[in-house]
Amino acid sequence: MSSQQTLFSQEFNSRSSSPSSTTASAYSVKREKLVKLQPDARQKLRSKLASMLEEVTELGPSVLVSATYDGERRVAVLKFYDPEKDRIFLWSDRSGHKPYCFSKEPRESLLHLIEDRDDITGIESVEKYDPLTDRKIVVSKIIATDPLAIGGQEKSLRNKMTCWEADIKYYENYLYDTGLLVGAHYRIESGEIKAVPFETPKEVRDSLRRTITSSKPEMARQIEEWASLLNQPIIPIKRAALDIEVLSPENRIPNPKEALYPIVAASLVSDGLKRLYLLKRDGLREGDENALPKEAEILIFDSEAELLISLFIDILDFPFIVTFNGDDFDLDYLYHRAQRPEIGLSRDEIPIVLGTTFAGLKHGVHIDLYKTFTNRSLQIYAFGNKYTDHTLNGVADGLLGKSKIVFDGLIGDLPLYELAKYNLNDTELTYELTTFSDGILMKLLQVIARVGKMPIDDLSRIGVSNWIRSMLYFEHRRMNALIPRPEELQQKGGAKSEAVIKGKKYKGGLVIEPKTGVHFNVSVLDFASLYPSIIKVYNVSYETINCPHEECRSNVIPEVGNWRCTRKVGIESLVVGSLRDLRVDYYKQLTKSKALSAEEKELYRIVSQGLKVILNASYGVLGFESFPLYCLPAAEAVATLGRYAITRTIEKCRELGIDVVYSDTDSLFLQAPSEDQIRQVSEWTQKELGIEIDVDKVYRYVAMSQRKKNYFGVLEDGTVDLKGLTGKKSQTPQFIKNSFYDILEILSKVKTREDFDSAREEIKKRLREDYLKLKERKISMDDLAFNVMIGKEISGYKDSIPQHVRAAQLLQKSGKEIKAGDIISFVKTTTGDGAKPAALTRKEEVDIDKYLEYMKSTFDQILGSLGYEFDEILGATKLEDFFWSGSS
Repeated sequence: MSSQQTLFSQEFNSRSSSPSSTTASAYSVKREKLVKLQPDARQKLRSKLASMLEEVTELGPSVLVSATYDGERRVAVLKFYDPEKDRIFLWSDRSGHKPYCFSKEPRESLLHLIEDRDDITGIESVEKYDPLTDRKIVVSKIIATDPLAIGGQEKSLRNKMTCWEADIKYYENYLYDTGLLVGAHYRIESGEIKAVPFETPKEVRDSLRRTITSSKPEMARQIEEWASLLNQPIIPIKRAALDIEVLSPENRIPNPKEALYPIVAASLVSDGLKRLYLLKRDGLREGDENALPKEAEILIFDSEAELLISLFIDILDFPFIVTFNGDDFDLDYLYHRAQRPEIGLSRDEIPIVLGTTFAGLKHGVHIDLYKTFTNRSLQIYAFGNKYTDHTLNGVADGLLGKSKIVFDGLIGDLPLYELAKYNLNDTELTYELTTFSDGILMKLLQVIARVGKMPIDDLSRIGVSNWIRSMLYFEHRRMNALIPRPEELQQKGGAKSEAVIKGKKYKGGLVIEPKTGVHFNVSVLDFASLYPSIIKVYNVSYETINCPHEECRSNVIPEVGNWRCTRKVGIESLVVGSLRDLRVDYYKQLTKSKALSAEEKELYRIVSQGLKVILNASYGVLGFESFPLYCLPAAEAVATLGRYAITRTIEKCRELGIDVVYSDTDSLFLQAPSEDQIRQVSEWTQKELGIEIDVDKVYRYVAMSQRKKNYFGVLEDGTVDLKGLTGKKSQTPQFIKNSFYDILEILSKVKTREDFDSAREEIKKRLREDYLKLKERKISMDDLAFNVMIGKEISGYKDSIPQHVRAAQLLQKSGKEIKAGDIISFVKTTTGDGAKPAALTRKEEVDIDKYLEYMKSTFDQILGSLGYEFDEILGATKLEDFFWSGSS
């Protein structure tokens, strides 16, 4: 062993024994030198992991970030992140809190459960508030020894009898009952958890006071409580990204449960850290070491076991680990591979813990970014729909402007440093997804955890409906309200309006026919959070629609005939309404305050954005069948009242002499309204409807096609705003996309009607160039490719097989592994089934006519709104005449 290797071993073992030691300096060895661990490295790993899992009884100000259940000790375990020590500490419940559910059967008739089952320890009669009947009732609380006695296995109570609140995870129940808030700051003294108070700036307190003063008493209390929670500081979180590479035959994704093939590369990336763990293999070319960044630390191991031990010890230095698809692959594979006989690690040497559908960390929190970025609400409302492909490459391209490294052949054939470069690039992309835009993602997760009342790792994996479910469940528990069962909510009835869109259950938002053509100086008036406002103003909640009070029956909802409660504020109305007021009247105003620092305003901007994500989904969940509080009449009421609000406002605009060009759900497009007219409309909606409306944007001009939700506009600064146009879609071939955006660039420069003449000539020239390249087959297969995701395994397509699946079948026959979620690049051809993979298509096989048809359908959407026709713009009668007209 060289002197440098000896030094490394000493540093490694010294660092291993101390959880808080620094990682960056421990590997200061030359890149090419092999790493050799000392014989007691495994014991050091066990000791370090054990020390990380020791419970804490004293802890300075920290943030509650997660919760779990210890099945062996049968207690809830909370995870607190200490920003001073950059570490997560564990705390276990000592109060004797037990799993439970409720029954409406009398206690006496359930006592047999205690005799019949050893997992039921008690039954108590307790009083609960029943929101559906608006009265207090007595129910039986069934107390169990273990959560599985309530739900999760065949003999669970919820499978044997009718239970209430039996579907809630135990640690969620624990958080609801104790009132502990994920994302909030606490300290621990003598084993007791205590809230950390925070003082807010005077400007912030004054703004809150104004918001509360203008609210109803019950709403004011809720707003004040929300503000005290959401105004707490958002902390920076220490984290590292992780990615592994497995030496599998034919580039097939190996089964993580079997973990048959060796891990040949892994990497960790964090602030100031780019560390590679590489397995030395006989006969493998090294390649060019200079292909890697100079700051990269390269550790080469003789054995895979040593590589994994080293990796696991380093993972323990990070309280948060982020991966891209780590639940289903990286952590899952590491967990099972480490226990293979050829590796031989035991479970108490592995920092990973597996759940049914996720992989976690014993000492910390794991966030799988694949599941996070698949969340549609985050995709649309937090990240502006900048990506539509949910692969690492697709998300990174959309948000970072970066992509994965592309190579031909197999992972196993890559030279050592080329493999390292490929692996490190994936890990860097994963880490950058948590750091771009000043770390917006990690900040949003903290805000959403506070609102959703759930662990950060849980909320990062699930949809917004579950955030709202948890938020409302917390409120029920705080009010001592019994959460209704789905069949109870079904008794509210079905929808009474007829859906316009196929597949919908009721009539949705109002969209009026657009006035086709070009309209200059168009102001778009937008209702401030229309549906959340309706939920608040009109008191819409599952229990307030068709409530049990006879006197409320006259408070009828227009069109559908259902009624709304006038006696009691609904739970959803209270929660959603208070969040809506907080965002619109408080946080959005604070972001504009000149009296606050940039750091303070950034906090309030992040909070406002997090609230926007949740509020925009608060209506949709009411009509989502999988939502536990699904109530179709309530969802229909919101849509009906939304149409009512828009219709009344349109009537008011016309009464004021304003020409309404178009309306879409919560927006009105008004032709050249004056400032006074806008003021009158705004004051009227506030007074008559109780809903605010304001100018959202002003178009220099907007071009409306004949189709609803299809238009483009040019804002006053020249920015092009697109809605529903084909050329914008991710699957559109690149050469059509390029032409599409070039044409929009031409149109963005139009300022007067006269400018359209020269714009038309430029557009004709640009389209003719594309046609010539297409006809002469000078466009690359990559630029011709349609890119479509495989939604399920190829074997799952039986009756109807789309073109991209047929192309995928050809790829599969050529030896390439295809799995659900892969993006298939295919070209329309004159051969076979009319489509072939781009990589297998020859230029003479391209179906020129099909691409011309696609060009026509794409550009007709733009040109039609301008009064042109794609194949008639030059007076041509045929498509080819259009392109050749006027040429010499």
